Amino acid sequence: MTARQTAFDTVPREARSFHGEPAGLVTRTLANVVDLVVVAALLAGGYLGVAGLLFLRRGASFTFPIVSYRLAYAVGVGAWIVYMAFGWRTNGRTYGDHLLGLRVRTMDNTEVGGVRAVARAVLCAVAPLLLVWVAISRQQRSVQDLIVGTHVVYDWGGSRRRTSSEDAARMRVDVAATVANEPDDRDAEPVSGVDGER
Repeated sequence: MTARQTAFDTVPREARSFHGEPAGLVTRTLANVVDLVVVAALLAGGYLGVAGLLFLRRGASFTFPIVSYRLAYAVGVGAWIVYMAFGWRTNGRTYGDHLLGLRVRTMDNTEVGGVRAVARAVLCAVAPLLLVWVAISRQQRSVQDLIVGTHVVYDWGGSRRRTSSEDAARMRVDVAATVANEPDDRDAEPVSGVDGER
């Protein structure tokens, strides 16, 4: 049995020229919009779940719970922070980042740690307009990135563990090919006494 190596490129052909490059303001803004929709949907689902439980308990006297603006804002910001910090810590990306091919990395091109992910999430939630600095920065880094030492790059790779942008673009798979060990008998001479031959 022999093995042969085959290279599979996981980066879309249209994106290979800027894979690993810093992400721009428009892409990052679109990723944030997607994440905002995801968090809003999760909160709406949670609200409806609580309302459903109250309906089962109260029956005919049920009314939808009224949430004050202050409580809604606090829960929304808290959920936003947890959502972003969890995504950046576990995989270097949120769902919006995943859809748009983005990944948050440290300036040393390593994974974002827990403290750094939480600090970045708090800064992004409290002052989201600081993202505009990406359009001015030569390295396309937001103020949040400058404070916590991160940057956002285009990355369509599946795994978060990368040693270089080239590794992020390729993965190698060993494919085992079975080699038949049967002898080639096309040129074999007949043996006397076999198949009636003398």
